[in-house]
Amino acid sequence: MQSVFPLSENTGVALTTAFYYTPSGRSIQKAFKVVGDFALSATAASPNKQSEFRTDGGRVVKGGGGIQPDYEVYPEPYSRLRAVLEGSSSFTTFAIDYVKKNPKITPDFEIPSVLLDEFQIFLSERKIQPSVSDWSVDRAAIRNRLKTEIFNQAFGIEKGDEVEAQRDTAIQKALEIITAK
Repeated sequence: MQSVFPLSENTGVALTTAFYYTPSGRSIQKAFKVVGDFALSATAASPNKQSEFRTDGGRVVKGGGGIQPDYEVYPEPYSRLRAVLEGSSSFTTFAIDYVKKNPKITPDFEIPSVLLDEFQIFLSERKIQPSVSDWSVDRAAIRNRLKTEIFNQAFGIEKGDEVEAQRDTAIQKALEIITAK
């Protein structure tokens, strides 16, 4: 935690005045160095003297380097096609129109193949014409994203977020770990 002390000429100094600690006593701060006229050593910035801590469950965690994740999970990379579809608001525009024409969508709604075909026609009318290969690679992600936007429009953002969570790599990894125990 830092306190900022104002100085003259619209300047100030941020001084570390407290550290945050986990229940096991491990600081969540990562050691840092300040570059410039004043330099702090990594040891001066790191409040932990010990290198290992134990969680309430007895798991060993490292200290002195900030909080490290147990598992690193990266989001699914965006293809050029998905970037274009997001950047052009294609999912949202199509979903708004679809929900207006089909107001009786139920929470068990799934995206049928015919709707994906309609989406392709919609895209083509807007001069977005992906190759068969690009479409095939991104088909599952497009289906999920389209369902997310339709649910956003029909039921609200929370329901859309639930759909999006079904493909979220971090959530899926967490479920995998929880169910394995």
